[in-house]
Amino acid sequence: MPEIPNLDAWRGSPHANITREAFRHWDNEDDKMIPEVCSKCHSTAGFMDYLGADGSAAGTVDTKHSPDPAVAPGIACMACHNDVARSMSVVTFPSGVEQEVLTPDARCMTCHGGRASTVQVGEEIAKAGASPDEDTPSAEIGFVNIHYRASAASRFGGEVHGGYEYDGKEYAGYYFHDQVSQLCTDCHSPHKLQVKVATCTECHTEVVADDKQSLRLIRTSKVDFDGNGDAKEGVYAEIKALHARLLDAIKGYGKQVAGTAIAYHENAYPYFFQDGDGSGAIEDAEAVFPNRYQSWTPRQLKAAYNYQVVAKDLGMYTHNPYYALQLLYDSIDDLAAAGSGVEVVGTRPN
Repeated sequence: MPEIPNLDAWRGSPHANITREAFRHWDNEDDKMIPEVCSKCHSTAGFMDYLGADGSAAGTVDTKHSPDPAVAPGIACMACHNDVARSMSVVTFPSGVEQEVLTPDARCMTCHGGRASTVQVGEEIAKAGASPDEDTPSAEIGFVNIHYRASAASRFGGEVHGGYEYDGKEYAGYYFHDQVSQLCTDCHSPHKLQVKVATCTECHTEVVADDKQSLRLIRTSKVDFDGNGDAKEGVYAEIKALHARLLDAIKGYGKQVAGTAIAYHENAYPYFFQDGDGSGAIEDAEAVFPNRYQSWTPRQLKAAYNYQVVAKDLGMYTHNPYYALQLLYDSIDDLAAAGSGVEVVGTRPN
């Protein structure tokens, strides 16, 4: 066998770990197959099917694909290293925006762009009627989940509308970091997928080369976004504070306006559940699908969606911090206008 470059690096990455939930989620299905809508990003064969690199039509997955480890090695070399993938120049985001990407990381963005956007949230709200009242619960509305690691949607921000963007507001577009940190692979090892923390120490003296958590200390603005009086803390802390405040606003709105207590569980789908005991948290016994929150109003769904957008992109504070802050600020502000009891504080980024 010829030597395969970077094989050992790939073997130690999440893309190769076929024991993970991302590749084992369908083991309990009757046919044990990955559905077409999921296979695009959860199997090598599905990704090649989507690209048309297997000879099928491009832009769609034609069939279910097997997660059997004997034939499905996670996201393997051939997924990204084929002629079709190398020639990609456009990434289509869930909003329908066809974003021109003339760099090799277009293939990264294809699976890291999320599965929802402003568009899908609007479509879900439309199920409640042509002109649904913003504060009237509807059994027709369900939670919309952006999915996980939607970093490309974060990076392009308001250009691809990955978050729910409120009418009349302007949102930050593509987040330009610097000349040497533009590609996904400038900051992430392309095969190990690890963050290249050491490269950040060249400009950010607060960062320690072998400590990924130290990236959270970085900030590039003197504005106190979260209104706590500290304009020196990392932008991660600013986002985290507003993120927590948004959850408080969602809970307050649930009780005061929608009429049903709501809370969040970060590891159980669909994440928002009825808080039957009023504890403000979802215990494991409550985190079951039949207890999912079902009293959504249009206003509440928009805010909850944005909460999840920020929650599921763990690096949003580096991918596009200002877009994250705008989504959080606007969501808190909108819920406050309806009586959540949690007022917006701090300063919204321009």
